[in-house]
Amino acid sequence: MQRRNPLPQFRSSLYFAVKRFTMATDSPDPGPPAPTTTTTTTTFPSDPPTPAPQKGPAPFDIVKTYNDILASDPEMTMPVAAIESLIELLRVTPASTAMETVEVIKAQKARLLDAAPNPLPLLAGADVFEQYLLRSLRGQAAGDGSDRVLSFEETISHLLQNSVLFAERARSARDQIAIHGSRYVNHDHVVLAAGGSRVVTRILLRAAENRMRHFKVIYVVDGSPRTASSVKALRAAGIEVETIREAKIAYVLANVSKLNLVLVGAEAVLQDGGIISRMGTCQLAHLAKTVAGSLRRFYVAAETHKIVRMTPLANPMEISVGVKQHNISKWDNIGYHPETAGPVLAEEDEVDYTDRELIDGIITEQGVKMPWSIWEMVDDYI
Repeated sequence: MQRRNPLPQFRSSLYFAVKRFTMATDSPDPGPPAPTTTTTTTTFPSDPPTPAPQKGPAPFDIVKTYNDILASDPEMTMPVAAIESLIELLRVTPASTAMETVEVIKAQKARLLDAAPNPLPLLAGADVFEQYLLRSLRGQAAGDGSDRVLSFEETISHLLQNSVLFAERARSARDQIAIHGSRYVNHDHVVLAAGGSRVVTRILLRAAENRMRHFKVIYVVDGSPRTASSVKALRAAGIEVETIREAKIAYVLANVSKLNLVLVGAEAVLQDGGIISRMGTCQLAHLAKTVAGSLRRFYVAAETHKIVRMTPLANPMEISVGVKQHNISKWDNIGYHPETAGPVLAEEDEVDYTDRELIDGIITEQGVKMPWSIWEMVDDYI
């Protein structure tokens, strides 16, 4: 019988023994179970909850107040709106001394002027109110027959009561100007008007109330709502009104023989007697004086609260007194004025400066003043 070779069977047994040993050593021994640990969290007293902020009255916004007042009345002028916005500021100011009150007024006045591309009308009204405030805070007699001077609280109360009357008098100035100005509108003559001024419109309407006086108006239209509104009001009163474009002014001045008066308004009257008004006013004044043999009187209608303590010293005249508009003299930056921060006037709202040498008279509620006498009025009204 042939003997079997045991070597293959031995090798097979050895292979499976090694494999079982390797598998046993590759699996880590989990060992005894880990002890269970309990984490203790220490709790500290929490801070008291922060109370929710209480909603109080919004802080006073002088710019918004001014814009709201101006928009509330189509007959409102910018100086009067500035005066009334400062009155509202005074009403809500919790200042306890005269010095604090003056500082608050000055700070808010500066903020209001900075927000306006053309600050001159606002400056005129704000200066008038500030001077009125300073005079009131110097100490007023109680008015009860004694030598007692009003306390600060009494002065503020008296000031607020009289401030309302002060603003009303400023608004009523237009009626007084109409009385003075209507005397310059002659029977059977023609008036050339421009600019959409409300006070000019009031003068012409007042003149038309005299049924024995018949006159005509040629109105320079520029497409603005104010001009259209003036023309509509004049026609509604039965006044004959012819409208012309700006390019036709020289032609009309040379060919309408009965045209003897040019009448415009102003946004501000400077202390040198010149005026700041809608762009084109200076051009109209030059033409009224220089067109072939024309001797037309050029009159400006403006309330005294539009007088501002400023004088232009350099060109462009308008920019030199703080008006923020396109500076055409800067050829490399047309439409941009690098010295000006903030917005500039839109082109349709731009203004120009008319020298006093071109103005025959300024019609105010105090009567007709010569341009060179305006500086005498500065201390009286500002």
